[in-house]
Amino acid sequence: MMKVLGTSKFGRQNLAFSTDHPKPTPTKPTDLLIRVLYTDLNPVDHHKLNMKPDGTPTPSGCFIVGYGGVGTVESISPDATENEQQLLHKQVCFLADPRNDGSYAQYIVVDRRLVTVIPDGVPLEAAACIPVAGVTALECLEKVGLPVSNSNNGVVTPIMPSPSGEKHRLLIVGGAGGVGSWATQLARSVYGSNIEICCTTGSQESNDWCIKMGADATISHNEVETQLGTGPKGSCDSIICLAEPTTALFASLAEVLRPYGKICLVVAGEGIKALDMSFIFFKCGTVCTETVFSSIRCGYYIDQASEMCSILEAIKQGRVTAPLSDAWEEDKSDWKNAAEKGGYIDMVGSGHVKGKLVMKVGE
Repeated sequence: MMKVLGTSKFGRQNLAFSTDHPKPTPTKPTDLLIRVLYTDLNPVDHHKLNMKPDGTPTPSGCFIVGYGGVGTVESISPDATENEQQLLHKQVCFLADPRNDGSYAQYIVVDRRLVTVIPDGVPLEAAACIPVAGVTALECLEKVGLPVSNSNNGVVTPIMPSPSGEKHRLLIVGGAGGVGSWATQLARSVYGSNIEICCTTGSQESNDWCIKMGADATISHNEVETQLGTGPKGSCDSIICLAEPTTALFASLAEVLRPYGKICLVVAGEGIKALDMSFIFFKCGTVCTETVFSSIRCGYYIDQASEMCSILEAIKQGRVTAPLSDAWEEDKSDWKNAAEKGGYIDMVGSGHVKGKLVMKVGE
């Protein structure tokens, strides 16, 4: 048996500790059993907990969220290769399958293709920030034409120079959260002064945080059209949208997009069902979507272990730092404290955390 923080009813307030949950057992040749040390805390945890009316019974008994983190490999399939067997007893970064029990638990089974070893010198709490938010940011940047993995530590020119002849501009809508913080740092670490990064924010504290992460400028969420160039020429080559693309917001993004520019949408919602693509079509723009779990759900394998490894190496080399929130303190990160009312889990659910929070999984 093991201890978990789970619920048999939907609703964040129904989360509770249980000490009699069955310890998972690897059943597939690619399975690893990991003893969880830190779990990544993300808004998706709350989305899953609240996806049905409060009090609705969960379909499979105890429902455990948490979709990434760090831990120690305790067992591995005997069918694994010699190289894969070397993961045994190593401390690793992992991304979890959202269809299975999550990482708000002492143990989790994950696919070994979604695991990478944490290099010496990288703190566990820093590594725990990577699997969901860090990989999402990296994949977003690749989709808007700004690849950041395997860059040989060099500053490179964006793949598609701005048609305007001006500096390539990246707009991050909602830049102060975990994904926005990672995207800003990763883009800056690779492209240096060859790129201009602008983030939208909702407060002075968020402005200051984005500048600390490496942004050149910040604007209010509702100032996209008034502060940036609009019309046929636009002003932004690459846009990462970390807010629901409402009709009004998407219209603003279409206005500021430069010809042949790229938009990546990360948050789904009602607005995504009725996007007006007219001006995007006129500008020959590209609109894509990003969810870090698509590869897992659809069985279309991409090497997300290498993506995590790329970010870990960037931390080790000092090119980026894990964007742990100023509110994060190790002695408050224990899951008993984090689960209390107003603790780290609730803070993430509020949508107002700057940077990342992670939770230490204990006895």
